[in-house]
Amino acid sequence: MDGVKNGAETGIDCGGTCSRRCLAQISDPIIFWSRAFHVVGSTYNLVAFIGNQNMDSAVKEATYEFKIYDVNNKMIGRKSGSTFIPPNKQFAVFDSRFDAGESQVKSVTFEFTGNLDWVKKQPTLDSLPIFIDNIAMGSDNLNPSLSARVKNESIQDLPKFETIAILYDIDNNAINASKTFRDALRSGESISVNFTWPEPLTAMPVKKDVLFSINPFSVSF
Repeated sequence: MDGVKNGAETGIDCGGTCSRRCLAQISDPIIFWSRAFHVVGSTYNLVAFIGNQNMDSAVKEATYEFKIYDVNNKMIGRKSGSTFIPPNKQFAVFDSRFDAGESQVKSVTFEFTGNLDWVKKQPTLDSLPIFIDNIAMGSDNLNPSLSARVKNESIQDLPKFETIAILYDIDNNAINASKTFRDALRSGESISVNFTWPEPLTAMPVKKDVLFSINPFSVSF
């Protein structure tokens, strides 16, 4: 971090044996979609689905911003935060409880703000035998729910993690999402995760994805 290209670096303080990646080595994250999902009243959850194509590069802290627009394409609000970007993975950014007031939300945009500091990071977590199965919707359509099981068949004890459920209709459009946290999952154990929605869904869910996420910078393996 001396502001000079020296040693085995291929750029200024980046590349080669340096832990930081040069931007010339990096592909920008792909924003596949961003949506606002109605919760109840004037409250919405904001979700962006993103892909990082960089095989062994990640970002420890990435700031972002959602911009929310009404039916007249007028921006009615912004919501910002920060997240990590895992290596070589599709992931979701979930920002809860945006209050639209009297407005009706029509669309949402998402972007990363500021500079993304890419560093070397192997996708070790994705190679662990961690499985999600038994994904099933509840039978009460008026109070929708979804359950799943997370199985840790690795030799590692897992720290706090989050799971995000995304529901898709027959045309593969995301119709709603929900998030939940668990404190830990020991090696050889499994745990149930449950998601609920306070109002009926706008369409019949045909596809149900449950995304498992641990901050790769929070573990030593």
